[in-house]
Amino acid sequence: MVKVRVKYFGRLRELLGVKEEDYDVEDSTLADLLLKHIPSRHPEAANEWRKTVFVTVRDDVAMGRDGMPILKNHFILVGGRSPDLTYRLRDGDEVAILPPVGGGDDEG
Repeated sequence: MVKVRVKYFGRLRELLGVKEEDYDVEDSTLADLLLKHIPSRHPEAANEWRKTVFVTVRDDVAMGRDGMPILKNHFILVGGRSPDLTYRLRDGDEVAILPPVGGGDDEG
């Protein structure tokens, strides 16, 4: 069993009602965490979670040619790095899910 800590920011924190939480997962990828584990812990927010984090088509998560879900501009960091969604979670990993960064006004 692998224990990982997930930290939520911005809209996701509001949606799930928590800042961070721990997950015990077995032989899981980052995609498994985002598609299965988090939505199953928060069934009341599962549909909104998928629509917020992933590109969806008719309420289904869109998949790329590689078979991986397509993220909707969110940054996923594991230990400060941005791995592919195929990354296998390791014991002690800290996953941060950050919202898209808004642009600023460069004038002035």
